[in-house]
Amino acid sequence: MSSLKFKLFWLLFHIFSLGLAQGDSNLLLQYNRGPDLDAFYRKWNFDLHTHLVYGNMREDYSFRKISFSAGIYIQYKFSKTLALNSGVDYFNLSYQYNLAENQSFDQLTYISFPLTLRVFPSRKLHFEMGLLYNKIHSAQNTQIVDLKNLSYEYSSEIFKNNFGWLFASQYNIWKRFNVSLQYRFLKKESDPLWDQKNNFDAILFGIHFFVLNPKTKPL
Repeated sequence: MSSLKFKLFWLLFHIFSLGLAQGDSNLLLQYNRGPDLDAFYRKWNFDLHTHLVYGNMREDYSFRKISFSAGIYIQYKFSKTLALNSGVDYFNLSYQYNLAENQSFDQLTYISFPLTLRVFPSRKLHFEMGLLYNKIHSAQNTQIVDLKNLSYEYSSEIFKNNFGWLFASQYNIWKRFNVSLQYRFLKKESDPLWDQKNNFDAILFGIHFFVLNPKTKPL
């Protein structure tokens, strides 16, 4: 992991930890002051979103490229400050090789399933951390990579399903709309003789729409 990626990873981790501690402090303060008339929360909500994805293999012979993802999350709140989140993403990852004999692009598509914990220091802000399972849907190159079939599709032996981690923060900007910054990495063992690796990371910039208004008290 490069120095920049390492710093981003630890920054998001410390922000998440700070959010968890801040959430506990808010609960203690609320207890000391008495009932909080703004203490309502929705147990269930749905998060429709799309992301710009700036990703790459975690190797020194490829360049990051921009792609996109989109999906839906289901959020369940245990309390005003703590929630469990899951769902599905259509997650694309693009990058370019920087080798003397290879300047081509890869385009990978995963169906991604997160399971994360969300901490809410306030109604406008939350932090998130958790696991990902990524099921490979397609893997293509801009050059023919399957000479037998003259196909741009990689064989199923190259790219595999994998697990990963994500760290994120999300902020409410207007009504039901949030923006987010997310870091995720995916890893699975690969053949050391191949240029293609199952070892990626990505920075995601997202826009989210909550189906149910989290600021409105449920009936």
